[in-house]
Amino acid sequence: MLALSIIFVGMAAVMTTAPEPAQAICCDDCCLCLTDTIPEDFVQWIQTALTINIYIWINLFLHQLIWFDITYWEQNMLPTFMHMGTQLSSVGMLQVMTIGKFMDAKEQLETQRLLQELHARASKDYHPSVGMCEFGTRITSLAASERKGEANALILNERSTDRFMGHVDTAAQSGVKGDVSVRLGRFQSQFCDTFDNGNGLYFMCPDLRAPQPGAVKNRFNKDIDYQRTIQNPWTIELDLTAGGNPSENDEEVVAMANNLYGFDSFDRIDSADLQNNPNDDVSNAQQAYLNFRAAVAKTKVAENSFNALMAMKGEGTAGSRAFIAAYLEELGIPASEIDLFLGVNPSYNAQMEILTKKAYQSPLFYTNLYDKPANVERKGVAMQAIGLIQKFDLLKSYLRTESSLSVLLELSVEKLQTEVEDNIRAFDTEGVTLKE
Repeated sequence: MLALSIIFVGMAAVMTTAPEPAQAICCDDCCLCLTDTIPEDFVQWIQTALTINIYIWINLFLHQLIWFDITYWEQNMLPTFMHMGTQLSSVGMLQVMTIGKFMDAKEQLETQRLLQELHARASKDYHPSVGMCEFGTRITSLAASERKGEANALILNERSTDRFMGHVDTAAQSGVKGDVSVRLGRFQSQFCDTFDNGNGLYFMCPDLRAPQPGAVKNRFNKDIDYQRTIQNPWTIELDLTAGGNPSENDEEVVAMANNLYGFDSFDRIDSADLQNNPNDDVSNAQQAYLNFRAAVAKTKVAENSFNALMAMKGEGTAGSRAFIAAYLEELGIPASEIDLFLGVNPSYNAQMEILTKKAYQSPLFYTNLYDKPANVERKGVAMQAIGLIQKFDLLKSYLRTESSLSVLLELSVEKLQTEVEDNIRAFDTEGVTLKE
């Protein structure tokens, strides 16, 4: 800086020295020639102007270099701007932190709201309603009752088979007369109504001539009255799995089965007649016995439907009786009739009656549909499950009907089959003709 100042000062000193004498100034291309001298005042003015300008320039340069660059900028403004930049950076970071806090708060609040929504939804969706619990209560002993009914049907089937086959300790072990004698004695002592047949049974049933209490009268003709014995009650107190002495309902069901299927049992074939004959592959007695078994098989197909009905209406297991009784009372059915319908332990048929029909006759079922959507969907699924159970029952019924129709078809073509077999046996080997 100092060297530059000295150079500028020297230049000013040179320019301020005395001027040389004026000389003529000519030009080859001009017709004029300046021969006059320049005035000293003008030269002095020029020198003064140059001196002032150089001085001002030097001072401005020094002012910029020394004061502005060093004093003003480096010592004052630059630190100030640096502090300002630091301050602005700090403020900017603080603002960014504030914005970040707002973003964190937003995410936190949204997360809390989502958790609260999920909690409310879970509380709503997983809170079972009373109407939903009713399905589970009604179906408590359904499977056990069905299984017990199947056991009753099996026992009824075995009892009927033993009776047809004349097993020991059955009414028909001695043949038709013994079976009729046992059945007649039971009819006279339990089911005989002396007013039937125009009072014609008065002398046939001496034990029932005197006026009888209501309990005895209620059993009159129950061995043939399908509506009172089978159809009306939802539950028949039929329990053949318990053993011991049979109940009145057991006797009535067995008596009706005897009247409906195999009302006339078969005579017993002497065992000696069933012995193998070395001269004949099949004896007449053996053929008759096979025909007898074929007839029993056809009868058992028809009786299977009756046994299946007894399985559904037979007494079930304990579990849902109290709830079903309370539900029927809510529908307005008297308690005395409820006992007649349900019995001690509701049957499979009684429980299905409630699940598939009575449950939808109550206004409370429809008012309870004003419930949480999840519970309404659960009720729909429960109803679909009950519908599947009912469809399986219908399938079993269709299979039994198909079996019965198959037997009817077999009986229809049996006569034609017999005629064909007779024609084959009557084949005339000499004339090669068939019997018309």
